[in-house]
Amino acid sequence: MRIDEKDLRELVGNFEFFIKEKQDARLQHLLVGMHPSDVASILNRIRKDEHRLYLFHLLDREVASDTILKIDEAIREDLVELLEQEMITELVDEMDSDDATDFVSELSDEMAEDVLKNVEQEDADEVKQLMQHREDTAGGIMALEIVVVNKDVSVDEAIEEIRRKSDEVEEIYNLFVVDDENKLVGQVSIKDLILVHGDTPIAEIMETDVASVPVTMDQEEVANYARKYDLVSVPVVDEQYHLLGRITIDDIIDVMEEEAAEDLHRMAGITDEEELREPSSFRIVRGRILWLVFGLFGGLWGAEVIKLFQHQIAKLAILAIFIPVILSMGGNVGMQCSAIVVRGLATGEIDFKDIYKRLFKELKISLINGLALGTLLFIYAFIRADDAKASLMIASVQPWELSLVVGIALLSVIFVASVVGTTIPLILKKIKIDPALATGPFITTSNDIIALFIYFAIATVILDI
Repeated sequence: MRIDEKDLRELVGNFEFFIKEKQDARLQHLLVGMHPSDVASILNRIRKDEHRLYLFHLLDREVASDTILKIDEAIREDLVELLEQEMITELVDEMDSDDATDFVSELSDEMAEDVLKNVEQEDADEVKQLMQHREDTAGGIMALEIVVVNKDVSVDEAIEEIRRKSDEVEEIYNLFVVDDENKLVGQVSIKDLILVHGDTPIAEIMETDVASVPVTMDQEEVANYARKYDLVSVPVVDEQYHLLGRITIDDIIDVMEEEAAEDLHRMAGITDEEELREPSSFRIVRGRILWLVFGLFGGLWGAEVIKLFQHQIAKLAILAIFIPVILSMGGNVGMQCSAIVVRGLATGEIDFKDIYKRLFKELKISLINGLALGTLLFIYAFIRADDAKASLMIASVQPWELSLVVGIALLSVIFVASVVGTTIPLILKKIKIDPALATGPFITTSNDIIALFIYFAIATVILDI
């Protein structure tokens, strides 16, 4: 059973009422057949911690182990603090190795140690093994539950191995084949297993060109690799090509979501992903203040540019009217270009070697957009100049000259902004700095300063003021 958002809101009210009345039978009835993700959504919306805890205790342990991983992180932390150690241990026992590792890593050191002492030894060993890898690498997100057979076995023996591992491995997409040294030599799809005779050697039907990833590969690269080759299960190997585990499609999707969220935070100038659930205002300020200071000084530099041309503004005040549109259009174009490049770098579609091709393309686009928008602003400025004919006459400036200034300035600013927005992320990537940092305050501030200088410089030259 799947629940839409409208039904979910109604259900939350029912759950809160039945929890308050302690009607366990009604609550159990509502929970029957409900997907763990929907249960997690309900727990996220329940307002009181004690009500949330009451409902969680009614869940079957297997459902509870799936549900707690899908609850919002901040709420999960609060819930875990209220759970008994015995129940936490039971939840870990029910989880796959990769999920158990993620969950245990969120516990306090003391709690994690106690839990690992009480879970089954095999589960504890798997968690300890996975925790040796960095959490943002292939080794950190892989699962050790995997169906593996030797290349010398038959199809019947391989199918028997799948049956033996069916309780341990929930989703089986491929059968991985190794040699006597546990080195990955091939894989077999479930379809191929079913279609051939039982005594056929696995070596005859296995695919030897296996798409695998090294255990140290960054998780974002793993996700891009899986997306590029349409993989639903990726084997993980060490330097000697020994098979260590696998990464499944659900973990790959989680990585994509996590990396996308991280890039959005960085584009906003938020560098600490913990900030979203950080209770301390002072710590949040510490994480943001650097970018805001940069923006402050960028604004002061912009003010210095205006001061540099204060004589021109004093002589023809109407020039100030067009400052906001010049700045906003430069910022918009810069952000558009940088967002496209940052995304392309993140997905592997764009690389530093593409800088000239990408720049040439963006310059063509900006030229077309600049001509169109510059023409529109030229027309608007020409009409607007009627309101300032007196000041124009004093400055010996014709309406068409003012219109020409703002039109050419907008075209130039758009052109330059596209160069800045395209090249800065690529340059930062080249010098090993996260390209997402190039957006937000950095792009907008630099474009504002450049745009002001271009605008007033063109006005000075054309209007001779």
